[in-house]
This record gives sequence, structure tokens and C-alpha cells, in this order.
Amino acid sequence: MTEIISIIDSIQDPPADYFMPIIGNRTMSFINSQNKLDDDGKVTIMEEAQDILSHCIRPGRTESITNIAVGYVQSGKTLSFTTLTALASDNNWRLVIYLTGTKTNLKRQTSSRLRTDLEVDENEDYKIFSDANIADRNRIKNFMELGSETLLFPILKHYKHINSLAQIFEDPEIQNLLSNFGVIIIDDEADQASFNTFAKKNAGREDWEEDDFSRTYSAILRLKRALPNHSYIQYTATPQAAFLIDNNDILSPTYHTVLTPGKGYTGGKYFFKNAERNHIAIIPDEEIYHYSRNPLTEIPLTLLEALRQFIISVAIVVLHQKREPFLSMMVHIDGRRDTNETFLNWVSNNLQDYIDILGAPAGDPGRTPFTNSLRSSYKAITQFMDNAPSFEEILPLIPRAILRTKCHLVQGDTETSVNWRSEKGHILIGADMLNRGFTIEKLSMSYMPRTSVGRSTADTIEQRCRFFGYKMPYIDVCRVFLSSKSRDEYTAYVEHEEVLRASLKQCQTIAEFRGNSSTMLLSDLLNPTRTNILSNKLVRERLIGWRQLLSLDCMQENKRLCSDFLNPITNFELTGHYENEIRNHRHALIPIDEFIEFFRKFRYMDVPNITRKIVTIQYLQYIKENEGIEFVDVYQMAYQTESSLKYRKRKIVNNKPINLQAGRAENGSYPGDKFFKSDSYVSVQFHHIRIDDPGVIYGNKDLYNLAFFYPQSIGEDFIRLDKSIEDDELE
Repeated sequence: MTEIISIIDSIQDPPADYFMPIIGNRTMSFINSQNKLDDDGKVTIMEEAQDILSHCIRPGRTESITNIAVGYVQSGKTLSFTTLTALASDNNWRLVIYLTGTKTNLKRQTSSRLRTDLEVDENEDYKIFSDANIADRNRIKNFMELGSETLLFPILKHYKHINSLAQIFEDPEIQNLLSNFGVIIIDDEADQASFNTFAKKNAGREDWEEDDFSRTYSAILRLKRALPNHSYIQYTATPQAAFLIDNNDILSPTYHTVLTPGKGYTGGKYFFKNAERNHIAIIPDEEIYHYSRNPLTEIPLTLLEALRQFIISVAIVVLHQKREPFLSMMVHIDGRRDTNETFLNWVSNNLQDYIDILGAPAGDPGRTPFTNSLRSSYKAITQFMDNAPSFEEILPLIPRAILRTKCHLVQGDTETSVNWRSEKGHILIGADMLNRGFTIEKLSMSYMPRTSVGRSTADTIEQRCRFFGYKMPYIDVCRVFLSSKSRDEYTAYVEHEEVLRASLKQCQTIAEFRGNSSTMLLSDLLNPTRTNILSNKLVRERLIGWRQLLSLDCMQENKRLCSDFLNPITNFELTGHYENEIRNHRHALIPIDEFIEFFRKFRYMDVPNITRKIVTIQYLQYIKENEGIEFVDVYQMAYQTESSLKYRKRKIVNNKPINLQAGRAENGSYPGDKFFKSDSYVSVQFHHIRIDDPGVIYGNKDLYNLAFFYPQSIGEDFIRLDKSIEDDELE
């Protein structure tokens, strides 16, 4: 095999504590078993695993870190984290936890691959506990205490399963053992279900409440707290959510690794930026099924065409040329059970009709028109094929191709595993179980009219691309049927994805990436990520009115930060005199960039305020770049000289200050704090308050809280797209 050049060779002046993982017997045994990889591919996969592990917390340290590995859809992320597992085992990590996805079929798929690829049952290097629960507590403790195996825990990404595992690690005896262990948590499809989803409910409230944490997110936090030493590695092809959450969030990554696809990978660039070959077929709008807007009563003509092309592909590639043992087709309409059952019946019935027609006597009136339609489909599917057999050679094989093709309904309570080699053709009809993670082997034909009414969500539509992958051996018969809207969205996404990957490769850390990339380049055709991860009003709609960011977090640190920001300002002006020092304020226009530099450092530890912070920073960047607004109006509320300092006092309710802004005086002598704002700039009020509380924790301590006013007169075009309405939101 080609000599492995250590990744440390490319690092100039590595820090003294730089950790270089060794490639030991377990890694070499695994990588040499990957016969589909050439030597260059093996070197790449190991070097990238080294890069990931080099940023992990080494065994014995009481620390944690979150990092991310960014790949393409269907490009081999499982191979990467399996290599990482073997490498970690070679370097004395003893526990690896896999959050495998939200569907049981994905968990089974990952567990099976780990067991097979690492030869878990054939050697004593690993011990696998699938969906471990408290009943496994003693065996796990014994293996930790007496064994030398690396313990593997593939579990469903569901709060009940995660909490069950956390309960094991919270056991006092196991806690004592964990202090010397290194733990890696691998979050597969990390953008799905892992990030907190509370914000949608609270986005419209002036004071956001932390009352709707997603249960999966909370369970992950519990698991992390139970592990004194761990590295949380996010694997995803759609990292938008991870990069848009604030860097104070516990799931926000520090380091990143951009994964390289292997040779023969066909992804977005191949399908949507291919000037030589067009593998995309357009489904006309009138054939886009929707249960209410367009409830079709018979099978669409484009689906019939896709079905004929697929059967001909099976006849040529599998039966005649024997290039592949089987081929597969995916039909993805929407998220409704009755829709999928309808399409399953349509497909099955038409396949039966095809057999009946081809078996009819030569003079049968239906045989000639059908044969002509097959001939037309044959021309379409063989246009990129070298040395294609003639139509006359293939026609006799079509009945057998149909006979050896099986239809599968893939949804919640039906079959979710496929014996791929049992047939020559497979047609999978389903919904969200075909969205992400689920591998459709030898997929050549995709029929996917599923789309949204408004702007689609970038990471959601990308995860539907089951047609990406290593398809070069049969790429000549690969076709994708889409709406014109979806084609344009995918084309836009590919441009976004390539810019994102290029930017990441130029940066060592996510902090550097954020610093160099003030905005995430994305076409107006798409929303960046699911809105409930961050906020109902995250990027696409205006921010209007007052929002208070109430917090007791990091009081001293934030107080110093506010003082350092306010004290050098020389252009403050008084807003008036109201006969009471705590009602007298001053304000100044501050460049947006200077305020953003300050606000990025302001620390919150709760998700509502973290969310509001990142939303506000993105909003300020937008109005500066697109509306020419260069300033923020900063108000220092209750301004007094230090010699006569009198604080406003505020009580604590639910662990946060209340009534931050003083109201209007009944006699009209004071208009109220909300009067002090600008209608031309975003206004920020700095409130220096003292806690009115007898407790020893906060009693009589002073701190700063901020209140923002977003004028209605600006930000009208803040990428103001219609709210995305996915089909599965309409169920």
C-alpha cells in the first residue's frame, strides 16, 4: 500500500501538546479489508481519521469538545467513522457511542456494518452493546474494569435510548472508572434531531422562555454530563445547522474535517453541473401529486416513463450484460401513508399489465403501441451507453426483468430491510424513511416529485438525494425525475455546498471560519436549515419591536465587557433630564462592525438568548451589507457618574431579572424606557442593574442586561421569503 504521509507533516510548528494518533494493527486490519478502496483512497480515509482524532480529548483528561466532519451525501461517512473507531481503539480509547439516526432501520444498518466491518464476532478487540440499558450495567462495568476491548454502543437517536445509556454512565461505580477512559460520541446525521428545537414556539415573545427543550437535545446534554472525558463528533453532509447555532451552544463545533469522497463518487456536481450529460428528467407541474392541491386519480405519465426505463435497465445491465447483480428504483412522493400505498398499487398494477400485454398474441391490439413506447424508453435510457445491445435483443428479456423485480413499501410499520440480492430489481416506494441515512443499494432510477410550496430547506432537500453515491459502473442508466423547481433548488444548493466546503478547507477552526465568513452564501431559492432549530424568524423575516435578553449568566465577565465597550465612546449625547438620575440616559451611534465585535463576546449559557444573539448578529450584517445602514444606536440607560452611582434594582423570577425596562410615569413626567429608541437604526439599551434578592448567590450583585429594538422601517427585504411549507407539514 502507498506510504502514509502523516498529517503532522502539513502542520507548520505544531503546538507542544499536539497529539498525533498512531496507526496500529486494528486500523490496518480494518482498512486492508476494504477491497473497494485503492491505495490512495486508503491513505485519504486514514489521514482524515487521524485529523479528527487529533482534535479529540485524550484519555485521562477531564474535558470535552465538540467537532464536526463534513462529507457529501452518500459519500462514505460510515466508512470514515468506522476507521475513526479502529484508530481510536489503537490509541487507547475504550468507549465509542454511536447516535445512529432516528429510525430503527438506520440503527440496525449501522450496527450490522460495525459488527461486520470490525469483525466484532471474530476477534476480541471490540465488544458491542446495541441499545444498552440499565440491565447491561454490570456487564459493562465488568468489561470496563477487567477487559481490554473497546466497547461500542450503537443506539437509536431517541431520548429514551439516550437517557437509558446516560443512566448507566451515571452509576457511581462506573463514574469512578470513567475518569481514566477516553470516550468518543459519534453523532451520525448530526443535523437531525440533535439540535435543540424549542425556539419556534418562543420566537414571537418579547421574553423568550426555555420551556420547550427538545427531549432528544436534553437527553444528549444528560449523556455528555455523565461522561467526564468525551469528544462529540458530528458527522453530516448538511452542516448548516451546526454552523448557524451560536458558538456558545454545547453542540457548536470547535474543529472541523472536510471529508474527501472516494473515486467514482457521483454527487451534486455530477448530476446538476454536468455540461456533457443530462441525467435529469423534468416532471411537469400538472403531474406533481399533492393530496389536496393536485390529487391525481391515475398514475402520472412521467412515472410510467421512469418505470419503463428502469425495467429496460434491469434487462440490459443485470440480465443481458450482467454488469450488476441488481438495480433499484426509488419513488418518493410525500410523507403521507395513503399516498405511498396508492403509488405502490399503481406501480404494481402497471407492471402486471406489462407482463399481460407482452404475453398476449402477436395480433393483440395493445401489444404494438406498448412495444413502441418501450422502444422510445429504450432510446432514452441507452443514450449514454457504449455498445448498447439492440432493442430487439432486449425485448424478450423484459418479461423476466419484470418477473424478477419486487416492489417494497418503506414506511413506519412496514418492511424496512431489503434482501437486495434476492431479486434483479427493487422498487422502493416510501416517505421519510427514504430521506436520509437509509442506503438504497444500486439505486439507478429516482422518481421524486416531492417539493414544497414556498422556499425549500437546504439541508432537508439535500438529504433526500439517495441518488448520489458511487454509481460510475452503471451511471449510464442513472436517471432522476424531478420538478423544475427542485432541479433549480438542487443546482443552487450545489453552488452553496462547494463554496462552503472551500471556505472550510481554508480554515483551521470553526471560529476562524465564522470570522472569515460573515454570511453563509445561499441562493434566495432556499432556506438554510429547519427553522425550528434556531428560530421561527431566523434569517428570512424581519425582526420587529422590542426584545429583552434577560440573563444572570457570566455576570462579571459580561460586566467587564460592557464597561470596556462603553467607556471609550466619546460621542454620547444626553437624551434629556427627567428629575431623577435613574431616568436620565445617553446615546451614541456606533458602527455596526464595532458593536458586532462586542456582542460576539457577550456570553449567554441558555439557548433562547444564544439564539437571539446569533439572529441579531446576522440581521445587523444583512442590513449593513444590503441596506447601507452602518450604525447601531447605543443607549446607556440610567447613566450617572461613578461618584453618584445609583442602580436600578430588579427582582429575580425563574432565574432571570424581570421588568428590565421601566414603564411610563402615571403623571406623564417620564415616557418609559421603551420611548428611548431610534426608528432609523437598531437600538440597544444597556441596563446596569442590581439584583434585589436576599440570597447569597445573586444578592446585591450588579450586572448588565441588554434590550434591543428592531424598527419596522428597516429590514423589509431581509431575505424575506415565504415560509417553507413541506408536504409533511401538511399532514
